[in-house]
Amino acid sequence: MLVIGLDVGTTGTKAVVVDKGGNTLGSGYREYALKSEGGRVTQSAADWWDAAVYAIRTATKDIDKNEIAAISLSTQAASMLCADSDGDAKSEVITWMDTRSAAEAEELSAAIGKEAVYKKSGWLPTPVLDAAKILWIKKNLPELFKSCDYFISTLEYMNMKLCGQCVIDPTNAAMRQMFDIQTGKWDKDILDYIGIDESRLPKVLPIGAEVGSLTAKAAEELGLHTGVKVFNGAHDQYCASIGSGAIDAGDMLLATGTTWVVLGITDKLLYTENHISPGIHALPGRFGALASLVSAGSALNWYKSIIDGDFKEMDRKAAERMESAKDLFVLPYVCGAGFPHNRPDLRGAMIGLDKGHDKYDIARALMEGVAFEAASVLELFKEQGMNISTLMMTGGAARSDLWSEIVGYVTGCDIWRMQEPETCCIGAAMTAAVGCGMFKDYNECRSVMVKREKLELCDPAKREFYREKLEKYTRLVKVLKEI
Repeated sequence: MLVIGLDVGTTGTKAVVVDKGGNTLGSGYREYALKSEGGRVTQSAADWWDAAVYAIRTATKDIDKNEIAAISLSTQAASMLCADSDGDAKSEVITWMDTRSAAEAEELSAAIGKEAVYKKSGWLPTPVLDAAKILWIKKNLPELFKSCDYFISTLEYMNMKLCGQCVIDPTNAAMRQMFDIQTGKWDKDILDYIGIDESRLPKVLPIGAEVGSLTAKAAEELGLHTGVKVFNGAHDQYCASIGSGAIDAGDMLLATGTTWVVLGITDKLLYTENHISPGIHALPGRFGALASLVSAGSALNWYKSIIDGDFKEMDRKAAERMESAKDLFVLPYVCGAGFPHNRPDLRGAMIGLDKGHDKYDIARALMEGVAFEAASVLELFKEQGMNISTLMMTGGAARSDLWSEIVGYVTGCDIWRMQEPETCCIGAAMTAAVGCGMFKDYNECRSVMVKREKLELCDPAKREFYREKLEKYTRLVKVLKEI
């Protein structure tokens, strides 16, 4: 018995085929385009499906298709399109990076209340989520607003293509900003204000619920059989938490991509003054609490581009620079300061630079600065009573021994790094595996399918070094925010 985990991301779709031992037997990937103009960032929903067909056919080309029992999805969230009753697109996708509906987000905030929207959806009003986008369509494209049957996002579009069912999960529904995570229903106040009813939105089913089986058309296109079951997926970071084994209260995922995401597992919905985003996890009685560092991987990518550098070379040379960079600080806000500062206007700084420093000293100080930011986020989680001692680390920084080590010494946490880099796909595959009965529950599935290694952090001198440097960094951030 085999399962497929499919990750439909912002710039590409990846598929993996996994067996009962947690071994990846095949994989496939295809990229697609984003179209950017000013604050508008769009793409084609048809590209999602075409990429899924290619990725699944590639992943299964050397596999007995009769062995495939189930599929589940990890998806980007809040990338929305207008669709007809069959789920076919009537518009381009307005992605989660599109900011055209800024005025509508302000309008929603004023009408419903900023804190009320946060308490309902877990997210503050923002133009990148779907409630404001639908308002924008209503005002600017009234014929499209009236004529479309559904306003859908990535997961439900894919579920309709796979098995003909317009179904979403609670994590993606919450990020559409029309779903109340406390009642588990679409919110009437928000829908009434926007001017739609829930018949134009997908049905909400739990993560892992059976959605249906592949239609004959989907099976033919994918090269699979109609007996393949489709189980409801989740937002990609929630899938990454499953794929990294972060499923118990107190577990913490640190996903290190362009944006770093901290996702803690809790036993209740966690609302905070600084607006950590709570959500509903796959396991009954489990919830997520999510915060994002927008200037993280993006900062090192920016630095690499301006020095025309190589990540491996930067890593190797920066590993030798702990002492020479000890008084050098980089506050890495190249994309503004995200959580917990919530200051998109704030820009970065370099402090302590002298002529003895080189580009690798700066690279190390930049890595340290991002790690210091992650530590400040974890402190806010700890203030909410979370006992954090372990980080499940995924993504680009997890492939760097140096950056992983810095994160471990700065935060004081044990670092577990995933041996399978495609944690979103693995999380989706685990959802399919539990759904089809390959495992009795996520705990049993985790013991087999999550493959990880612990990073050894045995140097007390480095721990003390970073304790002192973090204190100095924190003081510098306070000064910068007051300028």
